[in-house]
Amino acid sequence: MTTIDVKDAMFHYVSAPHRSMDQYMTIVFDSDAAEAPSFEDVVAHLERRARRVPRLKIRICEALGQLEHPRWVNDPLPVRDHVVDHDLADGRHTLESFLAELSTVPIDATDRAWTVHVGRGAPSIEGVRGVATVVVVQISHALSDGSVGTGIARALFGPDELTEDVHFADDPAVSRPRPIRDALRGLLLLPVRWLRSQKTMRRSQRGYLAAVATGEIFAPQPVQTTYLNAHPDGTRAVHILQFPKDRWTSGTATVTVTALTAVGAALREHLGMRGEKGVEHLRALVPAALDTSVEWPAINRTIPTAVALHPQLTDATERAYAVSRAMTPQRAHVNDRRHVDATRSAEGYPAALLIGFGRRARLAAQRTGMPERTTTHTTVSSVNRTSLTLELGSNRARLFAGTASLGPGCSLSHAVYGYGDVVTVCVTACPTTVPDHAGYVETLRTAIEETCSALHDR
Repeated sequence: MTTIDVKDAMFHYVSAPHRSMDQYMTIVFDSDAAEAPSFEDVVAHLERRARRVPRLKIRICEALGQLEHPRWVNDPLPVRDHVVDHDLADGRHTLESFLAELSTVPIDATDRAWTVHVGRGAPSIEGVRGVATVVVVQISHALSDGSVGTGIARALFGPDELTEDVHFADDPAVSRPRPIRDALRGLLLLPVRWLRSQKTMRRSQRGYLAAVATGEIFAPQPVQTTYLNAHPDGTRAVHILQFPKDRWTSGTATVTVTALTAVGAALREHLGMRGEKGVEHLRALVPAALDTSVEWPAINRTIPTAVALHPQLTDATERAYAVSRAMTPQRAHVNDRRHVDATRSAEGYPAALLIGFGRRARLAAQRTGMPERTTTHTTVSSVNRTSLTLELGSNRARLFAGTASLGPGCSLSHAVYGYGDVVTVCVTACPTTVPDHAGYVETLRTAIEETCSALHDR
């Protein structure tokens, strides 16, 4: 029986209104001196391309009563039904408000696992000389991680016509829908799976915790929260900052280290003005990719790490060095066999119990306020898409951005994208819990400029 790996399935289980876990790949095409494509032009373009991407021909089928993990099945919907038209010429939306609105509405992957939103007639966007067409490729995170998302974007909008199907190394197996049969199987095997999973989990967790206790594996301890750790409600605000790529790449620091160094400085100043305590222990959640040698059955090959931002170091060069050093043990942590085994130990856990305990925990969890302690204070994800060349007819992409999701204990996130000659920093915030988000973004802009000058000016 072919079912979705539990780590991918969790993205489907926890994604909900106002807590979307989907990817939102945002591409802004510039008509320059040509005409902007009509909605029908975009649909025709996608109909030619999407049929060549098997990953875009599947959806999720849940077992009856969610008594078993779901499986991938064929998606019978035509490409046209995956494309949504948005008129942005009515003056109601900027690019940022459009993304903020989309980011609160997740895909129901049991109906369709991806959607393309086409925003026509967008108002003035930095870097666009002609008429802008905004294309947001929204993909269930159960279907794709960041690297596969990049490949899908290239397949849909690359400059060359596709002459054969575009496959990815981890394309999931597709089977027939069997919701009743899967439910019965899950119910009958539940006691056996539970007993087996307990044995596996105890053994792997014991080995992992022993390595943490002896210091063989570094695991960060909880620290004091800031107001940024308030649980967000359903409101969202998005800000997009653009910078020349060569301002980020002329020195030895990577784009990720540069971003973390700047975020540390911006948070230090922003929280300091509010009189927040515990600022010297700020950390960011940074998704880290697993080594290719690590055996990993899930589509998503990233694991979150907690990277110290060292805001107490006022010199940007010293702070960048400290951040880089902080990332090293975290990368070693996620790829350590004992950590991988402990993470994979949940694979055999019965779906009914996993979902049931998850629902009970969400019902018991606070809906407002903030946790007493935290491991991270914000999220910083970094994706390099610089090698891509994306086109929509005669229109060429000028901007490639995306949003990082918010969740319990996280009301502020950053997504850093490299594309062409531009590095884009997209900040997502909950305006209810972070009402001064616009002020923070201006502080961040200044911090980025100063950090890039310190690290990359020749």
